[in-house]
Amino acid sequence: MKQTIISPAKANSMYWLGRYTERIYLQLHLLRKCFDKMIDGKPEDYNGYLSSIGNTFTYADLEQERYALVHDKYNPVSILSCIERANDNALIIRDEITSPTLGYIQMSMETLRRAAADGEQPTVDELQDLTDWMLAFWGSIEERVYDDRVKTLLKIGKLVEHIDMNIRFAYKFYRIEEAFASLVTCFQKEPRAFNADAMDALREAIDEKSYDPKDPVYVNKVQILLGNLVTL
Repeated sequence: MKQTIISPAKANSMYWLGRYTERIYLQLHLLRKCFDKMIDGKPEDYNGYLSSIGNTFTYADLEQERYALVHDKYNPVSILSCIERANDNALIIRDEITSPTLGYIQMSMETLRRAAADGEQPTVDELQDLTDWMLAFWGSIEERVYDDRVKTLLKIGKLVEHIDMNIRFAYKFYRIEEAFASLVTCFQKEPRAFNADAMDALREAIDEKSYDPKDPVYVNKVQILLGNLVTL
């Protein structure tokens, strides 16, 4: 595989692009489930999403909140905010990921911006369209990016976010275990991108006997380790 010298600034953008696109994908999946349950009259499931995602903004009512978590660009956990941040990082590495790949991010962003301007409530079908574009983004990375280092740095961000989100939402341990195994492979390929001490501590924390996503102390510990894991 081709490997090139990558500046620290571009390496950082690759990592964060990987994180944001994975965050968007998983949030879309979770929001679709919440919206379905709200239609069935179970808004309490939506409140669980708000708590786990770390939302600190308050809104007048449930409808405004539902709209804002997709369209409010000023709320850092909204879909639009995350897509705009993904786009900022993607623009910096446009040459490395190719313009067609960037296009999936920009198409998603412009679609959400238009919907926000119209003030329309997001629908499950619209969220599915955005999910499809996130999947197309990663498919384009596989098809159009030939530099192994670029792919690895993007994947590191994706896996770190995957582990973080899965623990936040108390997914079964095997999902975290599989993602961490892939992260270890990335560590072996690109050790300079990692804090070795944080990786050792994370190995100990991501253990089936220790895994307790309902314990805020455990969750906070893993999130701190993930935050200190990558040194780009």
